[in-house]
Amino acid sequence: MLIAVLAIVVLIAFVIVANYIVILIKSLNKNKTAKKSLGQSTKIRIIYQLKEAIEYLSKNKTGAIITIENKDNLDLLRTDGVIIDANISSSLIISIFNKHSPLHDGAIIIRNNKIYYAATYYKITKKSIDNRYGARHRAAMGISELCDAITIVVSEENGGITLARNGLFAPVPINNLQESLVDIFKDSE
Repeated sequence: MLIAVLAIVVLIAFVIVANYIVILIKSLNKNKTAKKSLGQSTKIRIIYQLKEAIEYLSKNKTGAIITIENKDNLDLLRTDGVIIDANISSSLIISIFNKHSPLHDGAIIIRNNKIYYAATYYKITKKSIDNRYGARHRAAMGISELCDAITIVVSEENGGITLARNGLFAPVPINNLQESLVDIFKDSE
């Protein structure tokens, strides 16, 4: 009887330890996103859709924050948000950031060539940055300091387009937008 109880206790302990090992392995792998390889036609379509949306948002001075996830998974670096998991289209992006949309506040996250999250938030940077930058820029800077994602910000004030990457801002003239998007997708391969 004692041997049977001892065997059950050892078995339960083994199951508990095995579950912790599985959880540990999953958490180590969770911080990286498996990137799907893009075919050339898919890459061209995504760049075109993003360019169309960003140009529209810029011309209409509609604020937006669009983050393109790279290798680092953003799940632990964001709060709130709604899972969309939809194909990238300019009309969807424009609809999300329409000021009457319940999803317009916060960022969208592009993961594996889809709009994965909308209305998600990042911690703002603790760096002192120029006062001409608002909350979207501060959030974009904050996320760019923590991971390898690239964030595109459209200013609601002036329609300006800014890239945030590796803790730095780079303004993007609208006539250089397509070239910048091509570079983003070339670098993320």
